[in-house]
Parts: sequence; C-alpha cells; structure tokens
Amino acid sequence: MNRDIRYLAALNDRTILYVSPDQDGAGPWLWALDLETRAPRRISSGLEIYSSIDASADGRRLIATVSNPVANLWTMPILNRLATEEDVKPLAVSTVRAFAPRYSGSALYYLSSRGGGDGLWRHEGSEASEIWRGTDGALLEPASIARDGGRIAIILRKQGKRLVTVLSPDGGDPQPLAPSLDVTSAVSWSPDGKWIAAGGIDGDGPGLFKIPVDGGTVQRLSKGTATNPIWSPDGSVIVYTGPVVAALGTLVMVHADGTPAEALDIKVRVGTEHYRFVPGRQQLVYIPTPSQVVPENFWILDLETKKTRQLAAFNSRSTRTFDITSDGSAITFDRLKDNSNLVLIDLPAR
Repeated sequence: MNRDIRYLAALNDRTILYVSPDQDGAGPWLWALDLETRAPRRISSGLEIYSSIDASADGRRLIATVSNPVANLWTMPILNRLATEEDVKPLAVSTVRAFAPRYSGSALYYLSSRGGGDGLWRHEGSEASEIWRGTDGALLEPASIARDGGRIAIILRKQGKRLVTVLSPDGGDPQPLAPSLDVTSAVSWSPDGKWIAAGGIDGDGPGLFKIPVDGGTVQRLSKGTATNPIWSPDGSVIVYTGPVVAALGTLVMVHADGTPAEALDIKVRVGTEHYRFVPGRQQLVYIPTPSQVVPENFWILDLETKKTRQLAAFNSRSTRTFDITSDGSAITFDRLKDNSNLVLIDLPAR
C-alpha cells in the first residue's frame, strides 16, 4: 500500500478513507481501505485532485477538499535594480500546465501533465516535446540535466521507494541507480557528469550522498536531514537543505568530499527548491523565508565576496522552484495555485 497517506477518516467499523497518490505518484486520489481484507481501492474517478477528507460521526456525509491546480511559468530579468511585478513576463509553452523549470543550453525542461501524473517536457524554440510520460511514472521532483545535456536524472517511485533514474536526452534507455538508496528530493549532477548528489535514506539513516553514474559505491557525505542538493558550477561545494524547524530548513554548504564549508545564514521553506547557482559563476540565487508571515523575494549571494543583494520586490510565495537562463541574465520561475473547493458528499443510506 502507498506510504504517502494523509487525512485518515473512519467511515464505519470496517472502512477507512484517506487521500494518497497511486503507486506511480499520480494524484492524490480518494481511497478506501477495507480493514478486514486490508485491501485498498481507489473510490474517486476522473482527474479530480483530493487534498483532504473527513467523515461525519454517523458516516453519512463526507467533506473533501478538491483541487483544480494551475501551474505556469514566468520570467524576470536580473537587473542592477530591484525587479518589480512590471518586469515579470509570462513564458509561453505549448502545454497548459508547466512548472519546475530547468535549463540546458537553449532548451527548457519542465514538468507537465496530459492528465494523471506529471511527466517531463522539453521546450526549445517554438517546439515542445514530451520526454517522459507521466503514465510511465509520475514525476514529483524537478529533473536534473547534466551540464553537457547528454543525460537527464529523474526520480521515479518503484515499490514504495524513490530511485534516481538516468535517461537519454530523448527520454529513452532509463537506467536506475543506487537501488539501496531511497531518494527524498531533487538531485544534482556534478559539473564533470561523473556523480549525482542526492539526499536520501539508506540502512544507516538519512544523509547526503554522492552516486557514481557509471558504476561504483555510493558515498555518504553527511548524516542527518539533507534535501535538494545543488552542485556549484566549479564543482567545489554542494549546497543543500539541512535541519528543519517549523517548516523552515537551513541551507548547508559542504565541500565535494563532505567536509564542512562556510556556514550560510539562509532559511528556505520546506517543500520548495528555492536556490540555484548562476551558470558559470559562484553566485547563489535564493528565496529566503525568515518567517512564515513575511513576503518571499529573490536574493543573490556571491560566494567569493560574501556580499548579498535583493533582486526583486514582489512576493514569490506561490513559487515552488526556479532556474536561471544559461547566460545568467534572467530567472524563470513557476507560480502554482491550488484553486481548492470544499465539497460535501451525501452518502446513500445503508
């Protein structure tokens, strides 16, 4: 049974309702668990996304949150002044839904769906093509593209575990890596294309790992919570989200061999990928979250001079992640809206 289960609701002495994605990561849908047979079955139909469920005490009514999520891409230039909402422009692609952007040269990769789980698309020029179909395994994390564009790393859920899988540029020849490692977030290629940095869990618990792409032993770099690692352009350091307190994670920087690097006084919101390196520069663009009540804006940190500068003056709380164009001149980011509604469901009398 899927382990990503939320909002348990007892319908009667025999049936438990809950929301969960399916084994391929699509959804979440509405499910029922028969306590006698221990058999789950999906009871929602169509493509409605269920965010929560609860049942009345007599089991005659259900209250559910049904979402119609919208996701699209926007772009803003990196200026010598604060960018405002007037500087933000929509980035048109051929799919209605688009989020989790990642650049490789002139090509833009992003997640989208034709119905069901999200797959991987590539937009270049005026053409868009589907690289990985969500029906073959829904993608819950942004893809990672090798610097030379020759390989793509995605995270696929297989038998309750998330595995790094490497694809060719056209989405073919999928090769799973490190089957003993349960990956917990997006991953990052080393600049030389020989390693993939990943946060995950092995037999010794959570940590940051280096996965050799062409065979070899997985190397643990750190212990404890580690998610969304990104490799610096020169390959010297890896930045990742470390300890989490009250839905905020602290950015941690280590050298490529796992030894500690200089501390970063930056906190980001959990569930986002709010930091990316400018291509070819030791500069980190990030969206800090000092607290849960203040606006989130784009900032940049120069790792060599240690200087920071605010880049934008509009709130980015609807942004899950972003990337920077290959020439370092602009930021492409997503904006996600749940568009949720409460739905009351009357059940027939038994």
